[in-house]
Amino acid sequence: MGTNGRAWLALTLAMVTLAGCADGDSPEQDSDGDGVVDALDCAPGDGTRWRFLAGHVDADLDGVGAGPSIQSCVGQRLPAGLSPQGGDCAPDTASLWREQTGLYPDLDGDGATGEGPLTMCVGDTLVGYRAEAGPPDCDDHDARVSEAAWAWTDADGDGVGSGEPVSHCAGRRPPPGHVAVNGDCAPDDLLRAHWLTYSHRDADGDGFTVPEEGRLCGLDRLPQGYSLSANGLDCDDANAARWTERTVYADADGDGFGSGEPRTQCTGRTAPPGYALDAEDCAPEDRTRWQWRAYAHRDADGDGDTVPEQGVVCSGTQLPLGHAEWPTRNDCDDRDASRMVSWSVFPDADGDGVGAGARQSVCAGRSMPQGFSAVDTDCDAVEASRWQDLAYAHRDADGDGFTQPEAGTLCAGATLPAGYATLPRGNDCDDADSRIHTTTQAWADADGDGVGAGDAVALCTDGTVPAPWSAQGTDCAAEDAARWHQVAYAHVDRDADGHTQPEVGAVCTGTSLPQPYFTQATGNDCDDTDAARFRWAVLYPDADGDGVGTSPRMIPCIGGQTPPGFSLKGDDVDDSDASIQEDPEDDLMVELILD
Repeated sequence: MGTNGRAWLALTLAMVTLAGCADGDSPEQDSDGDGVVDALDCAPGDGTRWRFLAGHVDADLDGVGAGPSIQSCVGQRLPAGLSPQGGDCAPDTASLWREQTGLYPDLDGDGATGEGPLTMCVGDTLVGYRAEAGPPDCDDHDARVSEAAWAWTDADGDGVGSGEPVSHCAGRRPPPGHVAVNGDCAPDDLLRAHWLTYSHRDADGDGFTVPEEGRLCGLDRLPQGYSLSANGLDCDDANAARWTERTVYADADGDGFGSGEPRTQCTGRTAPPGYALDAEDCAPEDRTRWQWRAYAHRDADGDGDTVPEQGVVCSGTQLPLGHAEWPTRNDCDDRDASRMVSWSVFPDADGDGVGAGARQSVCAGRSMPQGFSAVDTDCDAVEASRWQDLAYAHRDADGDGFTQPEAGTLCAGATLPAGYATLPRGNDCDDADSRIHTTTQAWADADGDGVGAGDAVALCTDGTVPAPWSAQGTDCAAEDAARWHQVAYAHVDRDADGHTQPEVGAVCTGTSLPQPYFTQATGNDCDDTDAARFRWAVLYPDADGDGVGTSPRMIPCIGGQTPPGFSLKGDDVDDSDASIQEDPEDDLMVELILD
């Protein structure tokens, strides 16, 4: 039987008792004068109460009760602590008594709401909730932030992240190891972070470009050889000696004169090997002949006597045998048997076989008279070691063995003298100084640590990079000789207590990592801001100081010593008495088990 049933049973018993009252009691008697006869009065001796009313316990006195309905003997109204209205959803909180559906949490009151809708217990107002959903709240306990933002992992610490994003509240710092900027094209390289586009390429470094679109992973500028603007149109970007198209002719015999159909070739300052810029070679397969020359006499049968005949023949520096400008048999002195030929010759003062100066007619024998020559092409009439103009294509003015392109002719002997060549050797960047000859890329090394920084420059050197320059350009501390490269670390000891904690990053340093950075762990510091604390320990309160504690167990960060009032042991059966640590009954149980 429920509470209401018990109340009605008590009322019925009371009425039966009144019906069997002793002598003198009347059914119409009203003992307490409250206007209700005793037979119907639930409290005949109390004028303030006369009837039963149902009510619910209202513990928080908010006017709404909770729990089952209870019949109580009252007067005009239910007393405090009871309410005719039930259903209080928060019986112990006076400000909350009714349930409302379709609510959205807004605990920090910033207008942004959490997940909903919810059914919640509320009062007169909806404090902490809203009837309609607001913008999503990333932290409903902080009114200063609500909007969510993304952050990306920044493994190399260059300020640009990558990978899968994580959500955090906008306005706050991203989580450790994360940044708000995405798109790192080299997540593990501190010196590269952004894609840089280019539209022109100079692969061979000759200063002339070709159109080429692409992108590179770098920092803030394109490296050498890449640009956003054109410079000429390199016809061979794989060869620094060729960059422009010119009309050339095949020079099969290598005499510097070509022939045949013109061709368009990619060249530099001179024609490429096997070609010439001049197209007048009359004997393309014979390097000794290349030009048409006139003759006036012909010795077709080779007997040494000529006949008059005019024409032209393909020649070199001299007319070929069987051709001459003057007759070889025309006796000039019929009175002297030793002289019969009138020679048209040129003085050969140096005796090199090639004459120069004004033409002369000399009467002599069948042999060329001494001191004369039939050829007038001697380019140096005084020096016997030089008599012909030889072409050269490369010059070594400073005598260091390295040449630079330069075309011309030189009065020489059988071969070109030192300092002149037909084939290149290197590419001398300064042909006026024998100490330097090779262009080398270098970076300024201001601190003298062997590693440079800044923009690369081209230096003319002896093949090695001189001080204060370096062949490397990766110095991360250009003004500090003790630091020149980024070294990764995985652990730090900021409080210098000899114990590290994990932290991944990179620091600009020299031969080794500086304090407090390490690659290997030493312990696992639980508080790297306090040198006195470095390890986690399971401790128990030890109130009686006997060295054995008891519950509750705790795991604080401590140093080398156990702090006062705590113990590493936790099985003290009486922590208020230092003389008692073990339960005798436990010892007896152990003995029984062992027996």
